[in-house]
Amino acid sequence: YQAILNLMGKAEHPSLLEGEVISFAKEIASERGQEMVQTTSRLHLYQMRVAYMFGDLDLAAQIVQERHGTENVFNGKYEVCEHLFYGGLVSFAQARKTNEDKWTTFAQESVGKMRRWSEEAPFNCEQKLHLLEAEQYFCAGRGKEAIEKYESAIFLSGANGFVQDQALCYERAALFYLENGDIEKASSVYGKAHNAYLEWGARGKADHLRK
Repeated sequence: YQAILNLMGKAEHPSLLEGEVISFAKEIASERGQEMVQTTSRLHLYQMRVAYMFGDLDLAAQIVQERHGTENVFNGKYEVCEHLFYGGLVSFAQARKTNEDKWTTFAQESVGKMRRWSEEAPFNCEQKLHLLEAEQYFCAGRGKEAIEKYESAIFLSGANGFVQDQALCYERAALFYLENGDIEKASSVYGKAHNAYLEWGARGKADHLRK
């Protein structure tokens, strides 16, 4: 629930899972937190998610590195898909930032695992796979293929009713256009991301886009 408050704009430091509901740092350090493996993993997932969404890539990457390969602790639940999705997005972002091979490897692993999840649960996962593939093409400098995947990820998110995924797809596509010098297209797509985040109820994240 703290992650929801962060996205709604009701947290002092939105990239940190710290607030009136829970303290990530205190929970992880506590004896109870250390004993409850699945709960601890879920806390790491939500901390990674808000860190990534609010631009603290270093913190998100730290969690990805610490929790790499631990998705099976969720025993096949939907959190596995979320873990692979955000872990992959963070890894692709780090790969572009650092050019370190380990991040490319982490990202490729996420794509491969997400592809299998998409086959088993396409309604929940196919748009996530397409966004990861778009980021993969972005990293590889294959702009035409990246655009096709961003567009299909946006379409599938809407068709499957995942406005939160659609907002993120718009945001990542806008960044792609911006980094490739198409400022007019980037501005248009950022506007769509902003509106989608508002539709989802994530005013804090929508405001973050405007900064």
